[in-house]
Amino acid sequence: MSDLVSARIAPEIRRQGNKVLAQLGSTPSELIRSAYEYVIAKRQLPQVEPGEENRSDAMPDAASLDALVASIAQSTVGVPPSAWDAIDGGDYKAYIAAAREADYEALA
Repeated sequence: MSDLVSARIAPEIRRQGNKVLAQLGSTPSELIRSAYEYVIAKRQLPQVEPGEENRSDAMPDAASLDALVASIAQSTVGVPPSAWDAIDGGDYKAYIAAAREADYEALA
């Protein structure tokens, strides 16, 4: 048997919280249970760090997106469609290694 917990909360906070919980596939009961477990383990209330209040809703700035795109471009090896036919036995790792080796040689 479980105990029933009752709390007063502003309707808008409850609405927004329930929406996020639903997106997470969770329930208010799981939230309360997790909060109690956190308090028992940490001996303190969970705190939102300054500036992180709406972090999940924040869109990255243009510089962050540009850095991400550049990072992906640097870690991507271009593969022409005909390359898949040329890969013997489906050994794509050997193909990638050869492409990287060519890139490294170009740097020398």
